Amino acid sequence: MIHSNRPMDNITLISQHKKDKDASVKFKERRFNQWNENYYLYRDKILTNRLTQRQPVNIPIIREAIQTWISKIDEPPLLEFESRDRTNKAKDGEIILNELWEYTYDKLKLDLLDNLDKKTVGLQGRSFKIWGFSRGEIFCDLIDPYDIEITPHVNSLDISTASNIIRTNIFVPLREILANDKYDKSEKDKLKIYLDTKQGLIKAREMNEAYERKIERLKTLGAHNFDEFHANDVLVELNESYKLVWSVEHNRFVRHKIVIAADFAVLYNKTLKEAIGIDILPIVSWASDPDLNDIWSDGKADSVRTVNKVVNTLFSQDLENRNYRNFGMYFYNTMNGKFTPKAFDAKPFGMYGVPGNPDEIVKQMRIEPLGDTSQHISWLKDMALTSVAQTPTERGVSNPESKTLGEVKINLAQSQGLNESGAKNYRRAWKESGLIFYELMRANSTGSITLFKKGSDGQYREKQIMPSDWQNPKGYECKVTMKAEKDQQDQQNLEELAFIKNSFANNPVAMKIARRKELELLNWTPDEIEQAMAFEDQMMKGPAPSPDGISPDGAPTESPLQVNNLQPK
Repeated sequence: MIHSNRPMDNITLISQHKKDKDASVKFKERRFNQWNENYYLYRDKILTNRLTQRQPVNIPIIREAIQTWISKIDEPPLLEFESRDRTNKAKDGEIILNELWEYTYDKLKLDLLDNLDKKTVGLQGRSFKIWGFSRGEIFCDLIDPYDIEITPHVNSLDISTASNIIRTNIFVPLREILANDKYDKSEKDKLKIYLDTKQGLIKAREMNEAYERKIERLKTLGAHNFDEFHANDVLVELNESYKLVWSVEHNRFVRHKIVIAADFAVLYNKTLKEAIGIDILPIVSWASDPDLNDIWSDGKADSVRTVNKVVNTLFSQDLENRNYRNFGMYFYNTMNGKFTPKAFDAKPFGMYGVPGNPDEIVKQMRIEPLGDTSQHISWLKDMALTSVAQTPTERGVSNPESKTLGEVKINLAQSQGLNESGAKNYRRAWKESGLIFYELMRANSTGSITLFKKGSDGQYREKQIMPSDWQNPKGYECKVTMKAEKDQQDQQNLEELAFIKNSFANNPVAMKIARRKELELLNWTPDEIEQAMAFEDQMMKGPAPSPDGISPDGAPTESPLQVNNLQPK
């Protein structure tokens, strides 16, 4: 954090930026080898060596661990906005805002983004998601943990306590930077001149090397059409810095959004309020197993990586032993250098000519078969996956040790309990996303949005939504519920309502309230509920007779005149 009684000049700002970035890189780079190994093992891309992993084979334990873990919380939470004001207008705004969230959720494909988000946490321990508003629309992107630098001494449960968060490795052609009207013109000119100098050329080369390192993993995975820039483009690395800067006007630290190019030119420097309309950090981060002293905590893959490598070693050795025993290996007598065989390539049914008695010159190598390692591999695999709270039943494997249904339920319950700590962090991150979504929309929405709603008759109806329809001076609370928890709670509520209806069968008021609650649990709209309850009220009053003596259900009714005619004279 910078504390000064005057605005910070760009030279000081860039110097502090480099210092913050270097400190973060030194703290984070210890994790790179582990992240790379986790990623390669997950993708079945094996790096062979001459000693332990001679065959490119992999038993995908890491993939199974992460996918099973994701399946436990695979459904994203249900976000519901509740108005702090309970007037009729506020209730209508609450309905519209929730519809607006569902529209945004589908448009941004947040369900798919959520799956990638959880996979990142499983592989690297922590994920980062950034929200923003651009060209009249809200957006949400994931940030690769390789591409974010954060102050090492930060509260791992609240990254907004970091004095600086830097998004790096944003490679943009120089021509696009020069054409951007939001960037400072004098700084753009200075950048262009700098890149033509000797120091600038060296820096440009360093940025190209950084870009090559960024895509190196894609090369390893066999992706070759990764270069989105033309060969003649001058690439410039941009850094987006979210930095706390002392404000004399407010007498406190205020977070700024700063864009720095090539660690040389400050293209953009405004407060978050000026830049994106809100003063909340638009980056959401969560970890499955946060650590008090380390922002870069372990993920699920870290718990099983070593065992996965050991199992791969056993599997590789088994295959190699079987191959060599099948093809055969040979010793031969060189006769003190006088004899050199033409070829001894190992291949089935190979015939090799030798000068003289083969028994005196060539002798087949005896290759002892390895012991059966299948049980060792199964034991290691179960041990690794148990360490991340995954029972065989959850992985789709029949466990002969659990003989009764009760034992299976106990194992599943224990496993679910061990995973609840990660689910709490996950739920909290979604709540933060919901609050940022509302604040960004409130601060930046100006035009109308067209929503389509399906009515009770099955027809879709179009409605133009204006910001005034859902904006509320008192604001909203964001409620987060896991789908599995909601289904369980709904089932419990239905059972309680069935008890009420049975106990108060002769109480029309209790019955009416219970029926309304049942329709609410079925997610009926307020209009649909009102229509159903109005009809219910009419039925409780009884059908009104028609003038022609026919009731609404088609049965004849007795008019007062007819009744009188039946009386004895």
